[in-house]
Formats: sequence, structure tokens, C-alpha cells
Amino acid sequence: MRHWSWIWAAVTAALQAQAQNFMHWTALGFGLGIAAYFGVSREPGVAVFWAVSLSAGLCAGVAVRLRNGIARLLIVIAVAVAGFSWSQYRAYSVSGPVLSERFYGAVQGRVIGIDRSLSEKPRLTLDQLVLGALPQHVTPNRLRVALHGSSQESLPQIGDIVQLAAHLAPPPGPAEPYGYDFQRQAWFARLGAVGYTRSPVMLWRAAPVERDGLTVQKWRREIGAHIAAHMPARSAGVAVAITVGDRMYLDRDVQQTLRAANLSHLLAISGLHMGLLTSLVFFFTRALMSCLPYLILNWPIKKIAAVISMGVGAAYLLLSGASVATERAYIMAFTIFAAVLLERRAVTLQALSITAILVLLLRPEALLGPGFQMSFAATGLLIIVFNGMSQWTWVARWPGVATYFMGSVVSAAVAGLATAPIAAVHFNTLPHYGILANVIAVPIMGFVVMPSAILAAVLAPFGGESLGLWGMAIGLGAILDVARHVADLPYSISHIKAPPPKVLGILAVSVLFGIFWQGRLRLLACIPAALALALWVHFPRPDVLISGDGRLVGVMVQGSRVLNRAKGTGFVARSWLENDGRPISQKAAHGAMPSWVEIVGKGAHPVQPCEKLLVVVQDWRSELVCGGFDLGRLATAGGVAGWFDKSGRLHWTTVRATIGHRLWNSAELRFTNSHHSTDRKPP
Repeated sequence: MRHWSWIWAAVTAALQAQAQNFMHWTALGFGLGIAAYFGVSREPGVAVFWAVSLSAGLCAGVAVRLRNGIARLLIVIAVAVAGFSWSQYRAYSVSGPVLSERFYGAVQGRVIGIDRSLSEKPRLTLDQLVLGALPQHVTPNRLRVALHGSSQESLPQIGDIVQLAAHLAPPPGPAEPYGYDFQRQAWFARLGAVGYTRSPVMLWRAAPVERDGLTVQKWRREIGAHIAAHMPARSAGVAVAITVGDRMYLDRDVQQTLRAANLSHLLAISGLHMGLLTSLVFFFTRALMSCLPYLILNWPIKKIAAVISMGVGAAYLLLSGASVATERAYIMAFTIFAAVLLERRAVTLQALSITAILVLLLRPEALLGPGFQMSFAATGLLIIVFNGMSQWTWVARWPGVATYFMGSVVSAAVAGLATAPIAAVHFNTLPHYGILANVIAVPIMGFVVMPSAILAAVLAPFGGESLGLWGMAIGLGAILDVARHVADLPYSISHIKAPPPKVLGILAVSVLFGIFWQGRLRLLACIPAALALALWVHFPRPDVLISGDGRLVGVMVQGSRVLNRAKGTGFVARSWLENDGRPISQKAAHGAMPSWVEIVGKGAHPVQPCEKLLVVVQDWRSELVCGGFDLGRLATAGGVAGWFDKSGRLHWTTVRATIGHRLWNSAELRFTNSHHSTDRKPP
């Protein structure tokens, strides 16, 4: 009995020591609950929702009575369980019809968004849809259609009701098992169909002058078009992206150059932009009010400047499109200025934890996106490092220029270190000279571009925005020059293969445990982190990949992926090659299949006898032979990947098996998980 009492006392004391980081653990628990919801293979039912919700309430009730370290643990558990149920509620709240099969015909809808696709084609997002004779109860709430050919000659305006003939399909699933799941993203964006059109887009009714709920989107579109028309084309796309969050005018080459130089974060309206804007407004407002002695003596000018900065930040949030990164940045800025009003310390990990909880309450699905992950990782590590540096008394004796330069270098290094694993997971890239590029580019953004943008906004009502746009063009031109020079340096970027599932989650939880835990147990976080990195390095890419439509086959030959087609199914091919860590063109990857692979094309007869390891049948009329896949099995599987084991046995994993049966793929619940194996060893 004494033995158990000693253990109970030790556990209670260890938990009590975590009191100062209670808010951090609460945010981590909420995130783990959200991750658990998205990680289950089957959609939880209503009974699970109520059981989980009641469990959260029970844990919270017991915690109120205990009031000790165990109570805090129970609260964290309650918050984690609440994160699970809240994510489930959010998923059901955005539910809507999803196109169940391909559709070609007349489409009518209201334009609520205009952007560009990955193929650089204009793309419309429509709501208030009418799809031919399709019943309204199965018509999606929204769809996205890319414009090809003559359809892109004249674009409609936000709010216009248009008609067109479009090829539509349900949102596609991952390109390979454990790949990026666009179906899930489309579900939370309320997109029930995607497609393209080659016919002209006809205006059925122009956007009304009165309010129609799209006023902000119209302003964003008009501001972006005005900036693009009055700035050089080279820098206009970046200017529009950082002011209104619209990448319609941004060239792919510019995006790739910025990514290679680790400057792509400048395109996302996040903490850097929001911080620069609100801090500049705060500084100039306070400076102007300080010029009047009466205001200094009779008004709290510091708090007035904070309130004005909050308002300007809110306006910027609306005009920028309110992305996840911008929401996080504004909530953080709001917290800082609220602390100014309350005369409290603002830039702390506790404030960041509160911000994370608020962002996830608005959009639980944001946890899985690179914007949320990179934004919070960079901000959190910067807070930790600079709080530690504030204790260095010798830094205070440095000249102001030297202190600023050291701060810039440290900021770039810390932010790059925090975001590097996340960028490698999501984008398969690892820039080598990001610190150099950021040390030069970030000050230009802070001292030239953002002040010029503020000047343009202030002078715009008087028709004098040209001066501010001229300053933005100079600053952005310099940033693009820096990006180009850095990207052209030898070995400027490494391409990383995609990690196995859950690796990033294990790394994140390990690092956060090591930061939050008070005591020597934090050192244990190194073990799962090291194992996750080792698994990433040694986990092999699939030896065989087959697309869901049976058109594309990729086989690993001496460490390189060989594709059976030089063109067609380009998105899937690009995804495979990027995940391999070899983002070459599909044409360059095209080659002859190995002798142990046989592909039977349309109208051909099956190969007899079964001498080949694999036969992919691309025609419904062909017979299934020798462990192959016909179109029916591939459509059921959604695409397959195969790995050879040491004995030469080829094990198959399907897309369907990895994505499970969830709300966002419920239209395909008739399909069953499938695993196959073939006992033939390659020569």
C-alpha cells in the first residue's frame, strides 16, 4: 500500500510541476483530439459524438472537485476529447451534396471566386448552382471549374451569374496511398465538384449593384486588378498576393524561385505582414499624436494607437481573404495590443497557445495544413529563442545596427529551422540558403514594401496611390532579384522523398513534449523524434504505383521512377515524382517498362501464359490475368501501391484502404477496402 502511495505522490507532484505550462498542454490536448478525429479510418456515428461529449464533461466535472495536478491532467484530457467531438461537429456542419459521377452539360452558377489552377488556367468558383436536369437535392453547393481554350478570353466579375458547358467530376482522392487528400480539403471548402470547360462563359445576369454578400470579394478583386494595371508585371503578382491575398496574377516561375530561396512565406499574408503593418500603424499613430502636447497630457495615446492598429489589422484580415495564417496572425496581433490596453506582457507562449485554440475552434481542419503548422512552429520557436536572448545582458551594449543585424540573422535561422521539416513533408523541398535570402529580403519587406503599401492605401482616396505603388515595385523588384540570385546558387535546394504516415505528427508531439514538460522526463522526447527521423530516411518509396484510372503506371528501377506515359494524367505523375524526391518532368521520366511488367492496352488480348509479374488491364473488355488489375478493381481501389519484401513478395496497399470511410468520401462507401499480394519475384 505504501508503494502505491509513493507512486501516486510522485505522479501528482510531477503533474503539479506542469502548472505554469497548463495553457500549453491545453492547446496540445485540443490539437491531439482533432488529430485523432481525422486519423480514424471510419466516420464516428452520432452515438460516438454524444459519448465523447459526455466523457469530456465528466472529466471536467471530476477535475473541478479534485483541484490538484490530477485535475489539470483531467482538464487536458477533457479538452482533447472536446477537440475530437468539435471536429466531428465541424465536419457535419459543412456537409453538402457531392457529385456521385461524371457530369457533362449546362451549368449555371454565381461567381464567388476567381483564381488560377496549377496549370496556370483561370478558374472560377461557383455557387447557387443549376446542373442541367440534376435534382436540386443532389446538386453540390459549390464547384470549381478551370477555363481552357476560348473560355478564358473574357473573365466574368465576382457576383455575375454565368452559364457554361462543363465537364465535371467528384473531387479526386489521393494520387497514391498516404498521399495528399484533396477530397478532404474540398469537403471543408464545400466543393462538391471540380472540372473544366472549353466553351465560352456566357453572362446570364450581371452582378447586382446592391449588397449580395460578396462585397469584400468584389473589393479584393478590384484592388488586385488596379494594382496589377499600375505596376510592372514582374512585381505586380507579388504585390497583389501580399495585399489582398489573390494569386491570380502570380507567375509559377516567380513562385518556384521564391520557394527555392525559402522566401515563399512572403507570399502568405501571415505574421510577418500583419506584424509589420500593425506595428507601423501603431508607431506612426503614436508618433503623430505625440506631436500635440495636449494629447500627450490628457489622452492615453499609446492605448489609442493600439485600438487603431487593431482596426487596421481587422480590415487587412478581411481584404486578404482571411486565410488560416492571416487569422492566426491577426489573433496574435490582437492579443498583443489587448495586452497593451491591459498593461500586460503580450509576446509569450501562453498567448500563442490561446491563439492556436481560437484558430482551431474556427477551423479544426487547419491543423492538417502547412499554413497552420509552419506559422505556429516559426512563431513559437522565435518566442522561445528571443525570450532566452533577452537574458543576455551583453547584447544590450551592442550598437543598434549590430543588434538589428543579429536579430535578423537569428530570426531567419530560427524560422528556417522550425519550418524546414514541415516544408520537407508537404513540399518535398529543403532550401539551403534560406537564411541568406531572408536576412536580405525581410528588411526590404519591412522598411520599403510595407511602408509603401500603407502610403498607397492612405493616398488612394485622393488618387495619389502611384507613389506608394512605385515604392512597392522597387522593394519587390529587389526581393525578386535576391530570390533569383540565391536560387541560382549551386546546390540551392534539396528534394526530399515523402515520409511515411504519422511521421510529422510524432515529430511535432515529441518536440512539444520536450518544450512543455518541466523536469528531466523531457529528455525522453528525443527517443520518438529520433525514431521518426530514422523511419523517414529508411522507409522505401513504393516499387510499383498504378493510378486509379489505370492509365499511368510507375515502376522503381534502380532508384528512379519510370513511367509508361510521356503525357496525360499529369497531376498524378507530378505527385508521384515529387514524392519520390525527384521532381523531373513526366516526359523525362517516361521509359520502357521492365520485363517483369506487362501492360495490356485498350482492345488488346491478355498475355498468356502468365509469365509476367503484373498485368494492368486498361479496358473493361479484357480478362483479368496473372494478379493484375482491371479498371473495375482500380476504380474500387482508387489507385494502388506495391512494395517488394525480402522474399520477393509484392504487397499491395490501396488508396481506399488508407483513406478509410469518411464523410468526404461517403459517395464511395460502396467500395470495400482491398489488399492484394502476388508471389512472384522480379528478375
